Amino acid sequence: MKKHYLAIAVLAMALGMTACSSKTSETTADTTAATTAVETTAETDASAEDEEEDYYYGFVSEVNDKVITIADDEGKEVKFDVSAAEVEGADAIGTGDEVEVVFSGQLSEDVTKAKSVDIITSAAAEAAAEAAAEICEGSPLLSQAAAEAAAEIDETISGTIEKADDKTLTLKTEDGTYTFSTIIAQKVTKDGIKAGAEADVTFYGDLEDEEDKPVATKIVTEDAMDTPEAKVNTLTGKVAEVKTNYVVLETEDPDNTLFTFVGTDGMFDKLKVGDTATVAYEGTLTDKSITATGLK
Repeated sequence: MKKHYLAIAVLAMALGMTACSSKTSETTADTTAATTAVETTAETDASAEDEEEDYYYGFVSEVNDKVITIADDEGKEVKFDVSAAEVEGADAIGTGDEVEVVFSGQLSEDVTKAKSVDIITSAAAEAAAEAAAEICEGSPLLSQAAAEAAAEIDETISGTIEKADDKTLTLKTEDGTYTFSTIIAQKVTKDGIKAGAEADVTFYGDLEDEEDKPVATKIVTEDAMDTPEAKVNTLTGKVAEVKTNYVVLETEDPDNTLFTFVGTDGMFDKLKVGDTATVAYEGTLTDKSITATGLK
């Protein structure tokens, strides 16, 4: 009987040791796996930190919220996500700016994350400087050049709309059928700008140029020609630069981007960079500085 109890005791001890050994193995395996995971994460982080910084130089061809498109000297375009980038050289990135972007790793075929953007030359600042140079020093009056420009107007043509979308309009006239870029156009209508409607189109550019379409600055349909809005010229855009007596608007048209308006002292005091503004003006949008008559 004692031998029987002894055998049972030995067996129990053996089973206990096996269980402990099993638990120890499991604990060791878990610890090893956790250590491996930490080491892998650390290696990944170290690898990311070790990625060399590179630079990309060019001119901003498009700004779409937090993604900018930059074209280099050869015309190659690259998109950068600037949502977390440090921007230096100006308050905001604008179309036409000369920039240098710092990024890590390789350029992506889609969008590359930018670490910083150095604005070497601000297109908006240059336009503002030109406008400021044309204002008589210490006076709210326009310079002689600006006053002469205010006397000029863009051409207007009448006809029937054949087709229209968000970016273009085709107008049939007595002299021919012409297609206009309408991205920046002021649209004055009651029943909509659509096929079959009679309309007056104010524009600048060459009607015969099919590659660089003439730019419509105002479209007025027949049902709205007697409205007060039809008698005023306006342009809407985002404020890229502003002082008390001039403002530079940036539009959504990549080919006709920056427009500088010169007004009287205090006319633009309520505006700040980044605001969307509508400026009433006289003359033509083709001038370096356009005579502003007020804000809408």
